[in-house]
Amino acid sequence: MVAVLVAWISVGNTPLLDLSALAPDLPKGVRVLGKAEFSNPSGSVKDRIVEYILDEQERIGRLTRFSGPDHRRLLVGQHGTSLAMFSALRGYRCIAITNRGTSKEKVQQLYAYGAEVVVTASGVPTDSPVHYQNVEKQLVEENPGYFGLNQYDSPLNPEAYYATLGPELWAQTNGKITHLVAAGSTGGTVSGTARFLKKKNQAIQVIMPDPHGSIFYDWWAHRKLVKPTSFEGLDLSLIDVMPRFSDEQAFATCRTIARRMGMMVGGSAGGNVHAALTLARKLKGPATVVAILCDSGTKYLSKIFNDEWMASKGYDVAAMDASAANIPHHPKQRPGTERAAEC
Repeated sequence: MVAVLVAWISVGNTPLLDLSALAPDLPKGVRVLGKAEFSNPSGSVKDRIVEYILDEQERIGRLTRFSGPDHRRLLVGQHGTSLAMFSALRGYRCIAITNRGTSKEKVQQLYAYGAEVVVTASGVPTDSPVHYQNVEKQLVEENPGYFGLNQYDSPLNPEAYYATLGPELWAQTNGKITHLVAAGSTGGTVSGTARFLKKKNQAIQVIMPDPHGSIFYDWWAHRKLVKPTSFEGLDLSLIDVMPRFSDEQAFATCRTIARRMGMMVGGSAGGNVHAALTLARKLKGPATVVAILCDSGTKYLSKIFNDEWMASKGYDVAAMDASAANIPHHPKQRPGTERAAEC
């Protein structure tokens, strides 16, 4: 009998990697670990929520896999590659909504999975009709055959991480995790995971690094909303510390991880690791700090890992990479080390 592979993907149960070598000056007994969410099938932690939402909607009969070209539901959302991949895998049509700030690699991946792509304006307030959240709502309201994943408001968002990521971290650290470091966005990852971990041990500290320019810090520190917004998945009561970081710090950390650890992660993961290392240097052991490595750096080859793009934003990539390699920075290249032209 020939075994038939019905579904090839396996979401979750991602590796927990030791990143302590990135900071040789860590106090004795302090470890920094990274949860390799970039090893999920689409290269993102978002695979967890998309799989969880679709499983639940199929369970209650709102969605049906492989219902045929005349009856298949059209899924709408901002889950990017995860949504496009699962749509292809389960026989749904897909409209993936993104904005002009998205890297070309991410957009190309959406097309590769057969998704229709709607590109909205970037940098607009969340109450604007052209903000990607509102575009999703409008499409679903105007088209009865459309199903929106509604990641910002759906209780299934944090629930997905409560049911999967939290238990994995607890088991993989044998209950020794002391600090969780996870950035915001929709709030589901940090809230769901934190709720599970704090249920196991209320002393676990939850750190949500926040980039400069984000609305979250003022919301958390001063209960002040800078812009109208809706993030139902984010439970601020679970957040113990919200350190701020710059894009430069996050991007430099991404490049350091690539050079020293041999893996590529995206900007949010770089921010998480930067915050985790900064925190860990101040701790007294024993302590186990876990940073969420949200997605793959291959989605940012045209940006974070592109020297020309980085230089156009004013970043000193030579200094970054010299620091990453632990070698002195010499502005002038040695003879014979010129970069090859791109094909």
